[in-house]
Amino acid sequence: MNNRDLFSWTGKIAALLQWFLVATLVTAAPYSPAQAQSAAKPLNLGDIIQKSTAGNSAPRSYLKLPETVPVPAAKPAMNQQEAAPGQIAPGTLNSQSTDQNTAQAPNQTPQQAEETPEQQNQSATDPTVLQPMQQQNSPAEPVAPVIDETGVATLQLTALLSEQGEVLQRGVNWRIFAEKRNANGTLQTVQTLDGGTVTVELKTGSYIVYAGYGYANLTKRITLERPGSYSDSFILNAGAVRLNAVASGDIPLDSSILTFDIYTRNDSNGGGQQLVAKNVKPGHVVKMSEGTYHVVSSYGSSNAIVRGDVQIESGKLINVTMIHNAAKVTLRLVSEPGGEALANTIWTVLTPGGDVVKQAIGAFPTLALSAGDYTAIAKQNDAIYNRDFSVDPGLDRDIEVLAEAQ
Repeated sequence: MNNRDLFSWTGKIAALLQWFLVATLVTAAPYSPAQAQSAAKPLNLGDIIQKSTAGNSAPRSYLKLPETVPVPAAKPAMNQQEAAPGQIAPGTLNSQSTDQNTAQAPNQTPQQAEETPEQQNQSATDPTVLQPMQQQNSPAEPVAPVIDETGVATLQLTALLSEQGEVLQRGVNWRIFAEKRNANGTLQTVQTLDGGTVTVELKTGSYIVYAGYGYANLTKRITLERPGSYSDSFILNAGAVRLNAVASGDIPLDSSILTFDIYTRNDSNGGGQQLVAKNVKPGHVVKMSEGTYHVVSSYGSSNAIVRGDVQIESGKLINVTMIHNAAKVTLRLVSEPGGEALANTIWTVLTPGGDVVKQAIGAFPTLALSAGDYTAIAKQNDAIYNRDFSVDPGLDRDIEVLAEAQ
């Protein structure tokens, strides 16, 4: 065998080894979904990219996506209509406003745009820094009137219970004070008048005028700028109430021991009642401002008390009659029925529960008690006597306690 044949066999052996190695690699290669794609169905690179197997390394990327997607610039449309002065035509892009909005945030002033974030936060939280677009013009202070203090003016004052009411002819208390306080800090009284319509002469200037009608009143500031005639009306928005009371069955009560107290009602802010009028006698007309009041009627000084609310209306007189379930009893300690009452007797009246209702000293004290059951205890020297009794509404009677051994 010559050298040429040796080289020929050597090339054939190398080719066989190369073919064997390629066949081995092809046989050992794993199955891939890409190999299952048919010629009719194109290769789906998205499935290959999105598919992953737990525990394996990240799949190979076949597509390289850009990190950022550029936004295409808007193309201005053709303007088909003419715009009015100061307006933008429909379909036209305002390049000037677009540039401004791009460089400056919405609702941001040029001053805020130049500030750093720390300065903007401080300006937003600091109440002393005036924010742009929030500045408001402060209301102008009222101009004080120019007063000719050397003249004299005439002032006529009238008072009415309501806007549609008639002018009051009497019962109004007028008080006029100087507006400026004196050295003691109090208002100086200029004039005081009583009646209905009054006319006074005053030096020009400012005054505080008070109109009182019973428990209703109204105060105004009146300025007399220059000499001349002035008039002012005071609408008091007031009414009146006449109070009375009877026992059940419309039985009259002893008016000498019957009184009424008038209070304001509890206000919405949680404030308590305030006393308006105290110890008002029955049949007396009480003049008050319109509103709702709480009335407490007391018969005597024991436990005969009733309460109720009354509504006062402007320009009207309201008659109110309250009903007491009570009566008067006169206590007598006697040695025999119908006998003479013993003097220097100490009395105590108790409820069935033992609560003390009233204590009195005398031969025959008279008490007004609410209807119910009671016990009268009489103490004479060191001896004590008692008796149970009942009170019926409107039935006044004597209660005799016999002074005999118990």
